[in-house]
Order: sequence, then C-alpha cells, then structure tokens
Amino acid sequence: MILSDNETKIDMLNNKAIAKTVADIIRDCDDRPISIGIHGDWGAGKSSILAMVEDEFNSAPNKNDKIVCIRFNGWQHQGFEDAKIALMSAIVSELSSNITISEEAKDILQKLWKNINWFSVVKTAGSAAFSLAKGLPPIGLLNTLTDKLKSTISNENKVKGALASIESYMTDAKVFEDVSLNKEFSEFQKSFEELLKKSKIDKLVILIDDLDRCLPKVTIETLEAARLFMFTKYTAFVIAADEAMIEYAVHSHFPNLPTEKQDDDNSDDYSKRYLEKLIQVPFKIPALGKVESEMYITLLMISSQIKDDDKEFNKLLSVTIEKMKKPWENSGFSEEELRNTLKTSYPSLIEKISVANQISDILSGNTQGNPRKIKRFINMLLLRKQMADARGFGDLIQIPILAKLMLAEYYFSDQYKEIAALTDDYGKCPLLIEFEKQLSTADSLPKIEESERGAIAISTPRDGQMQETPKKDKHIEQWEKDEAYSKWVASAPTLENIDLRPYFFACKEREDFFFEQIKSEQLRELVYVLMSGKMAIASKIDDIIHLSNDESQLVFNQLKMKVKKISDISTQPKGIDGIRILVEHHKELENSLLSFIESFQTDTVGAWICAGWNNSITTYEGKEKLRKYIEKLKTNGTKLTKTAAENALK
Repeated sequence: MILSDNETKIDMLNNKAIAKTVADIIRDCDDRPISIGIHGDWGAGKSSILAMVEDEFNSAPNKNDKIVCIRFNGWQHQGFEDAKIALMSAIVSELSSNITISEEAKDILQKLWKNINWFSVVKTAGSAAFSLAKGLPPIGLLNTLTDKLKSTISNENKVKGALASIESYMTDAKVFEDVSLNKEFSEFQKSFEELLKKSKIDKLVILIDDLDRCLPKVTIETLEAARLFMFTKYTAFVIAADEAMIEYAVHSHFPNLPTEKQDDDNSDDYSKRYLEKLIQVPFKIPALGKVESEMYITLLMISSQIKDDDKEFNKLLSVTIEKMKKPWENSGFSEEELRNTLKTSYPSLIEKISVANQISDILSGNTQGNPRKIKRFINMLLLRKQMADARGFGDLIQIPILAKLMLAEYYFSDQYKEIAALTDDYGKCPLLIEFEKQLSTADSLPKIEESERGAIAISTPRDGQMQETPKKDKHIEQWEKDEAYSKWVASAPTLENIDLRPYFFACKEREDFFFEQIKSEQLRELVYVLMSGKMAIASKIDDIIHLSNDESQLVFNQLKMKVKKISDISTQPKGIDGIRILVEHHKELENSLLSFIESFQTDTVGAWICAGWNNSITTYEGKEKLRKYIEKLKTNGTKLTKTAAENALK
C-alpha cells in the first residue's frame, strides 16, 4: 500500500504538541490580532501541522462556533489571478459560507465585495492602474479603461463582462470621488473588522500554506495581502513556510536591497527582517533525531500494510508519542513493545519491521531527519516491489535485498555504479562478495603488515611464518577507505548468493547502470567486430556459431541499440551486416529481426532496407511480414526507397 504524501492529522512525530500550542496562543489573544509562523525545511511537516491546528478548533471537544478557521493555499491560486485579490476573495467567501449573516452584516459584506471587484477592475486595467495610484479621478480611468478593453481584448464575452462591472461601479456614488488605492485598502480593512464584530466572531484564523512552492512574485503578493488583515482585530494568521525560500523570494522581488550588514549600522539581512516583521510568534519545526527517525521509519513500514484507523496501530501511535515526549530517554521500539502493542497484527508485520530495522540507520542519517525524504524512499521501495509483481518477476524480488540495494543507489551512487559494472552476466558481483567476506571476518583477522616487496604479509599465530598474498583489487582498496560504505556492505542481508539482475532491472527507471553493458569481454569484442566491415565479421564466424541462445540474444540487443543511435538511416548504418550474419546462424532471432526492421520509419529509411535479408529471414511467415513492410515502403517511402521496394516485390 503506497503511503500518501499529503498533509495528515495522524501524528507520528509529536507535531500535535506544536499545533496545540499554536491554538492555545490564538485563544489567549482575545480580540488582539496575531501572526504565527510555522517554519521548517521542505518536507518537515508544516502542512500537517496546519491541518492539526484546524482540527484543534473544529473537532470535538474543542469546537467553537465563534472561532472560524480558513485554509488558503497560495500555490493553488498561482497563475489564476492576483494573489492579493485571491486571498481577499477566499477569506470573504469562506466567511460568507461559515457564519450566519445578519441584515446589517450583509450590507458590510456587499461593500467588501465591491472593494474586491474594484481591485479586480484596477488589475484588468493594466497600465491604467498606474493612473489610479497617482490619484486621477476614477471616472477618467474607467472611460480610458472602456476604450482599452474594446481595443485589446478579442473575446466579446469578456469585454461585455468587464464593461458590465464598470457600469455597476459608475452607478455607485463613491466611484465619482477622488479615491486612491490606499484609501480603498483602508476602507476594506475597516469594513472587514466591522464584519467580524457584527458577526460576533471571536477569532478568524487564517492558515496560509505552500508559499514556499510559489514563484517569488506570488509569495510576496500573498504576504503583502495578508499584511492588510494582520492589524485587524479578531484575526490570527498562521503562515507555514520555509524561511530560506521566503528570503529567496524577498531577494528576487527586491533585488537592490542590501543583503549584508552595513558598516554604519547593526542591521540584519533585509530578507530576514521582512519575515520577522510579519511574524510575531515563530515556531521552528525541529529535525527528527536518529531515534525518532528510526521510529518513524518503523511506523511507515507498518502503516504500508495496516490501515491508519486500525486500533492496534493507534495504540502504537500513543506509545510513540509518549516516547517522543522525552527524547533524552527514548531508545526506540523494542521487539517486546511491538509484539505486545500490535498483538494480532504482529506476525504478518515481521518482515516490514525487520526491513525498517535494516534500513533505519543509513536512511535516517542520510535524510537528516526529514520526514518527506524518508517517506519518499519507502514509497519508492514499495512501488518497485509492486511494479515487479505487475511485470511478473515479483517472486524474484525480496524486499530486504531491494531495500539494501536502493540504499546504495541513493546514498552511495558511485559504488552502486561500480557494483553494476562489476556484476557478471549471471547476476553475481565477485568483488562485492569478497569484500563482504573480508568485513565479516575483520575482527578475527591477524594484523596485516606491508612486506618490503610490496606484497601483503600476514603473521599467523600458528607457525610464525610470513605468508604472502596478492595485493587487493583497486576497487576494494577504495571501498575500504569509505567507512559509511563499508558499513552498508557489512549490513544484513548479505548479497553473496543473490542474483542481482532482477533488482537492477527493478531499479532501472532512474538510470540503467547494468543492462546496457555486456559483462563478458569476449562478447564485447564480438559486438565490436559485428559493427565493423564484412571482412572482419568473416573472421568471427566460428564465435558467432557457438553462441548460446541467451548470448546471441544479448549480442543482437546490443547491435540493435547501437544501430538505433545512428540518426541518418538513408544509407545503410554500421552493424546491419553484423545483424544479418548473426541471425543467419541463429534462426531463433528471426522474429526479433522482423520487429527491428519494422521499427524503421518508412518515410526516412533508405533503399538498403529492401534487400539483403534472404539468408536471415527464411520462414514463410517471416517472408510474408517482410513483404508487407516493403509494400508500405512502396507507398510511403522516399523516392529511391519506393523504386527499390517495387523491384524487391517483383
């Protein structure tokens, strides 16, 4: 079961403590406005904390009809409209649907919508908005705007809609006043505060999420829009954002601001000060420690098999939170705790728990305690196993082995490539197996000394004689220097008796380090010759004849891949003669050859494709398939190819 990467109210990290503290601070503020920041790196759990804050206000027994909670996602509104208008519209719209509106409040609400619509018209005006900011009478702006709309917008319905809106504003007496944007914003703030008061709302809590996913311009516009409300009574803003991304947005939006302290003052970085002025109470989500990360990994592996609402799983969550309350005393889950807590589920979860224990040390260290990075690794592990099942080779994939190789793929990528390159055509990596054995017996080995002749001399306790052994392979010498990688090699399970080929195939969607290679030096040389001329190929006929079926298929696939990389196929590419001779001596490749021929586009392939296959394609069915393809060339080919196709069909 793939794990959801959306925000969740299910607390596996003791983040509910932050949400409860935020909710308590908001309640204690009475009618005073407050702004709170939830800060953390990408994937730290900011969105989940916002969901938990909302839950603190909306769920029993804490539900309070006089506290209205509104979610706003800046990223979802990006690209559709001005961020200021989007935020104001979302807040007013949510208020309209969440409160019982009195007649007096309805009038205020209508005024607010007029303010918002006015801002929309100014936005639509484009360059004419500059005139409004300078204080020109709106009537002049609207007349200019009418002409502008007619001349620049081709969609008649849009023009009519915009003009209808303008007409409604012109009938409103206030439109004929000399107003500026500042006055409009001030009026909006005043009407908004009055609406909250008349609606008898104790607190309006606005949760702003995903700002660090927005473009810098949208991020700044949304924060500026939030600032319009932040000094309004009865409001509380909770803004979830990565501080570093906000600072980047400020730098991008205000590129001329100084970024370092000046010699003549003690000012901090302007970008940091910008956020500090907006946020009164900042909360920094702490990164998970090693033990917390390991517990989280175990919970995720378990929740991939049993549902979140399972009673035994919820009991384990309670145990988790209790342990995380005192991290200095937390030593993680014991086997006994898991068995006693999960009870009936435990036997079916043994493999998942074992895999969690296996990967937790390396995974927690390399993800720096980031919950999303941990979850994405586990999701990829589960997805690859699921895909292997769907492709029909899932029975060859053991999750513990797959998990171990994925740790190498993600965190020891250079060594992973080396393992792939050193793995033979039977899926074994002799040097890795040798290194595993060396590490497994390292503690019991006698002291190793360097002899004068450059060989390694070992002093044995049995007879005291010096015995010389060859120098180690250069790869193993390099691997020994990397303590973290050596730790991975020594970790369970061992790979000595494992065919690694299905695992490399399961992991090849990122990059293919194994299957593009031929491991056998003899086969690599044969492929090289088959890509050469006929004289060179003739010298290797005996080698071609003695290829096994598997080897011939492997060589054919390599030749096909190399030919396909040649862009100009108007003349015969190198390798075609080699393919013809290979298939001539290995008739089991005939269908593969026909599929290869049919893959060439008829409108670009040269006349060479029409002849030369008699010795390679000998069955009646094969000749019929080839004939049908050549008939297509007769219709769709180039001029020369059409002529060659006609001659071939005679």
